[in-house]
Amino acid sequence: MKHLYLIYHVPKTGGQTIRDHLNRTLKRDHDFIHMGKWDRPGSLSLTDIADLSPVQKARLRSLSGHPLTRELVSVFPDRRCREVLFLREPAARLASLYNFSCTMLKNSGESTIPTFEKFLSTYEQNSLTAQVAGKLHIPKSPTRLSDVLAELENLWMVGTLGSLDRLWPHLFDAIGVDPSVPPRSNVSGGTIERHVTLTPQLADEIRAKNPEDVMLYEAVLRFEQRTLERFGLAERQSSRREVLFAP
Repeated sequence: MKHLYLIYHVPKTGGQTIRDHLNRTLKRDHDFIHMGKWDRPGSLSLTDIADLSPVQKARLRSLSGHPLTRELVSVFPDRRCREVLFLREPAARLASLYNFSCTMLKNSGESTIPTFEKFLSTYEQNSLTAQVAGKLHIPKSPTRLSDVLAELENLWMVGTLGSLDRLWPHLFDAIGVDPSVPPRSNVSGGTIERHVTLTPQLADEIRAKNPEDVMLYEAVLRFEQRTLERFGLAERQSSRREVLFAP
């Protein structure tokens, strides 16, 4: 039986581009399922997927969307799941998320747009680490970051925005769809208005307040290098320090 690809979607890390490409090249709710709300009344749950018939489960190639977590693996005991995760530099991600949120508010007719400082105050410290932990079903604890890094070792593909154009063709080819690099969805400065510009000073301030996110991203760059090497997209490094953190 073919592999099932679980594509974890952390906001503003290319997930909507992947969703749109799969929607163009596969039959939605037949070959792939996007669990997010999108054009549905609400998001799909673990129970919704578990209630699919054996035939429906067997023909699925991929699942994605914000609600998708590692818990879905238990719903497919007879399938070999390949987990995929792309991340973005923490400060840049928050700036992009703010631009997206403000654009959506403005498009909906909202006249009051929060300041970037107000927007940041609504997010917990190290929110990127928290989201990845949630995707991998890791509970909050003093060792959460170390636990996340240990689990990243087991993912089939780990990358960042910097490697999307190189890794996407391999991901899409493995799923069995058009392996070309798709046009990006929801790009700041394009369809998304730029309400804040990330200056070096602002980026440093955000990073200083989110040290675990910074360590996570630095580690992900190393996991990304391993992924690129495995697909023959980068030269294998002769020496590499182990990725070990003790928060």
